[in-house]
Amino acid sequence: MIPNHILNGLTPNDRVAILSRGGAIHFLVHSAAADPAVIRADAEREGSRVLDTHMRDGDEIQELVAARERDVGGEG
Repeated sequence: MIPNHILNGLTPNDRVAILSRGGAIHFLVHSAAADPAVIRADAEREGSRVLDTHMRDGDEIQELVAARERDVGGEG
């Protein structure tokens, strides 16, 4: 799951990118103005795959992460 401090600490200009690397989910807080192509390129250089960018709604983020964790864990 996404740590609460990430969701609770978002400013109005912050968005969340959800990344996957080696079956693990991780998060990048970025500016709302950030270019998705740049986020993807940076993630790929670090060996990650971008699942989504520019997310703001906490419920949607948690839902996407929960679904992805079920897929990775073989549940559901």
